[in-house]
Amino acid sequence: MVLNEIKEKLATNKKVQIKIYSLDYTIEEQTDDIVIYANLYPKQKSFYKTIDELLNNFTIYNESIIENIDRVTILN
Repeated sequence: MVLNEIKEKLATNKKVQIKIYSLDYTIEEQTDDIVIYANLYPKQKSFYKTIDELLNNFTIYNESIIENIDRVTILN
């Protein structure tokens, strides 16, 4: 399942790249936060406390990632 794979890669590598709606995003674990940003706009970062909070609250085209988890492809 993609959701578990995202969490596992983030736990081991501290970074995972995903593709959704033909857009590439990077999710990184920093000291106290989980950060997500579009690879085209690396300075526009969104910060969350947990990966679950990120997946439930970060929206792409007004839809959360968790709502469209079946459309997510893991790039690395």
